[in-house]
Amino acid sequence: MKNLMIYISPTGSFNNPRPDLTSNDAGQLAKVQIENSLALGWKKEDILLFTNFDYQYGVVKATVLKDVKFFDRKPQATKINAIIKLFENGIIKDDEMYWFHDLDAYQLEPISEAEIDLSDADMALTDNGTQFGGTDRWNTASIFFKSSSKDIFQRIKEIMYQKRIDEEEALGLLTISDEDMRKRVKKINCTYNFNGFNLRPRYRTAIKPIRVVHFHPYGMIRRLRVKRPLDFFMGENSLHIPLITERLIRIFKYHRIR
Repeated sequence: MKNLMIYISPTGSFNNPRPDLTSNDAGQLAKVQIENSLALGWKKEDILLFTNFDYQYGVVKATVLKDVKFFDRKPQATKINAIIKLFENGIIKDDEMYWFHDLDAYQLEPISEAEIDLSDADMALTDNGTQFGGTDRWNTASIFFKSSSKDIFQRIKEIMYQKRIDEEEALGLLTISDEDMRKRVKKINCTYNFNGFNLRPRYRTAIKPIRVVHFHPYGMIRRLRVKRPLDFFMGENSLHIPLITERLIRIFKYHRIR
């Protein structure tokens, strides 16, 4: 399995011109992700970081991905354009599983291909803990996929631009309206993208230990009703238990994320 991360910026750097949409912490989080992945045993050649500018941290060097169209409606949805570019450039290989995750989705435990099991599907991801069109809304911060999913990403992109909606809504429309697509997209347990919303029921249903947590360490998250999400995941929550590992906490502290 390949560990895939993408950051495409209109500024050609980690400085984001849209603070209303996301925090300017991507530079720090990229370092956290690289250190955390290496600590979990990923080989450096299996950590695939793609940016539209030169970047290297330690042994991991980003591959510069050119001519990726930026999606203004929701910058994070640009990931779909970038993944399609990876297909077009022949980077996505047959007989290989890829785990794409946002820079704010942190792995806590090893994940095997066998536990994801894409034998009867082309893509796997979790829901968002909310509804869209009467069904569970997908969360694209953590996506497992193989090469046969190329047309799914292309269809997501088409709907994004046709309806001017984000990638999660586009995937929702696609799986609601197309039975074949619905069969090819597998819903997996929230442990692979645990965001802390509806904490008690979601924690109860999550496979333990939790594999991936998803949160921005900076900024208030209204649905969590906290001002500091990092404190929430460190144990200041209704369960009164830490939801992240000591290893990840140490990496955050090293990069002065407290």
